[in-house]
Amino acid sequence: MSTTADLSVLFVDEAAALVRARTGLVVGPARTAAFRSALADAMRSARVSDPVVYLADLAVTPALMDDLAGRVTVGETYFFRDPDQFALIEQEVLPALLRSRTSDSGPLRLWSAGCATGEEAYTLAILASRVSARARTVGTDISRRALAKARSARYTRWSFRGVAEDVVAGHFDQVDDEFELHREYRDVVEFRYLNLADAGYPSAASGIVGMDLILCRNVLIYFDQETVARVADQLLRSLAADGWLVLGASDPMLADLVSCHVVVSSAGLMYRRTKGAAVSFASILPPPRAHLAPTPAVVAEPPAPALEPVRLETVQNPVPASDAEVAARCYAVRDYDGAAEAARRAVGRPGAEAGVSVLLVRALANGGELGEAERACALALERHGMSAELCLLHASLLTAARRYDAAAVAARKALYLDRGLAMGHLAHGAALAGLEDVPGARSAFTNAATLLAGVPRDGIVPASGGEAAGRLADLVGAELELLTEAAA
Repeated sequence: MSTTADLSVLFVDEAAALVRARTGLVVGPARTAAFRSALADAMRSARVSDPVVYLADLAVTPALMDDLAGRVTVGETYFFRDPDQFALIEQEVLPALLRSRTSDSGPLRLWSAGCATGEEAYTLAILASRVSARARTVGTDISRRALAKARSARYTRWSFRGVAEDVVAGHFDQVDDEFELHREYRDVVEFRYLNLADAGYPSAASGIVGMDLILCRNVLIYFDQETVARVADQLLRSLAADGWLVLGASDPMLADLVSCHVVVSSAGLMYRRTKGAAVSFASILPPPRAHLAPTPAVVAEPPAPALEPVRLETVQNPVPASDAEVAARCYAVRDYDGAAEAARRAVGRPGAEAGVSVLLVRALANGGELGEAERACALALERHGMSAELCLLHASLLTAARRYDAAAVAARKALYLDRGLAMGHLAHGAALAGLEDVPGARSAFTNAATLLAGVPRDGIVPASGGEAAGRLADLVGAELELLTEAAA
């Protein structure tokens, strides 16, 4: 296997250029030594000793690129890091968000972007509990190894430096030399793969949309200026109309790169969307759960049950679980890889129903495989062309990929199949907004608002992934205001 000393300067430079082209991560002179070491580690992990072979594989294998990119970033994190920012979030931001919501608005949506091993995402869950806020948190990262660690919710003392002992004791159980987070906090946090440099968000297909609070701290420092501007724009569009974006002290200023409101706080700069900015809600249409929704199921649905073996049988009469049942059980506990694997087997069997294909597409999307999800959805539509749900999901994925013309066609087909489907009008509005057809988008969202008005505010909207009509109506109203301002 190759060692650090074996790697030529040319090879290291070519690998760094490829990483930059695919992920936006910049390997400057100060990071060259660390990158060389990460490159050697990645090659050993891939069991490839020939630099030429590795470079060729790196160019065509997303998993290899994800692994290397994850090793390049530092991933330095711990609970309650930058306590002044967290104090401001607990004492000012979360209470303000709660005051702006009605009792039927649904849980707050919180996002830890570049979450590494999960300490920041879980800290947000703890803060939300302190202020009695119903909240769902999603943590995303480019490193699948870090995400696996985050999902375990087990940490060593190093993750608690500076944290008071009573805080640790009140939220964790000690297991040998590690500390396991209490289930109540684990159940309201979900971790997903996401490359911030990709164009797949804001979108419910990626699980990111209408976020009330985004923490993206000490991540943008790895990007070049062009990528910073693009990522910043996408982060701002991922916010709800009154949402907040919090960066780290080392991150670049955004005001000179994108349109945004800058708020000077006691804990540093914070950012909000400007009036008339590109609509965030308009670029979504989502997945997770059993139907599309303008918010990911991770945010809208109740806490997932504790992980259990995927087994459907009684002691007296064992009954093997079908692949479709296994897929559904895996999906319910957010094991998206397991759900996709089982669903792939199920969809290949004669007579497989459209619902199994829907589950496969959602599992792939929730696992960060948006390209695979789109391809699986297109294939499923060849078999189940009359499924409005698949058409909606296809529109969402196409919108996430910024293929707005095709997304509009898919959304119109969903409406042809079910004209009264509010989520269909939302899908259509999302695509038209992407095409900068403001009058058309306004008309589509108005149709959605009219249909939502016919549902009790605490009623669950069909094909919404468990979202309450009141919360959706509020979001649609905010987006209609932005569209009106954009057209002024």
